[in-house]
Amino acid sequence: MLKIRNTKLYERVEREFVLDMDSFHGINHWQRVYEYAILLAKHYKIDSKLFEYFALLHDSRRLDEAEDCNHGKRAGLFIKNLIRENLIDLCKADQNRLIYACVNHTKVKNSSSKYFQDLAVQICMDADKLDIQRVGIIRDEEYFSTSYAKYLVREKIFI
Repeated sequence: MLKIRNTKLYERVEREFVLDMDSFHGINHWQRVYEYAILLAKHYKIDSKLFEYFALLHDSRRLDEAEDCNHGKRAGLFIKNLIRENLIDLCKADQNRLIYACVNHTKVKNSSSKYFQDLAVQICMDADKLDIQRVGIIRDEEYFSTSYAKYLVREKIFI
């Protein structure tokens, strides 16, 4: 099970998730994204609750398993509401990182944004992409931002 310290938030996300919890974008995916994020974060010596929140929330507003192009934007709006409700315990900078990462996690490149250059945001996005094979897409290091994720893809090292 996903190691979410904030059980009230987890219960809210689970209750409002419209897909099956065992779907391609459900709890098992969230768990793998979290594990990949922690693996990358440890490599870069970053300790943050941001990764836990990203894993739980990035696909939480999906309406279907296919091309749901606006699920990231909906997640960003949901996160803003959760922040107002004091359900997300992050500093303002990490709140902004979380919103950006969730809104943009399906984009390949967006180098014009300062957040896209942020290592913590890159870890979030790469963690999600490291689990892309679950939907039949082969990992390609060209689409990853961090050197360590590229190494994992190149060397075919996966957890």
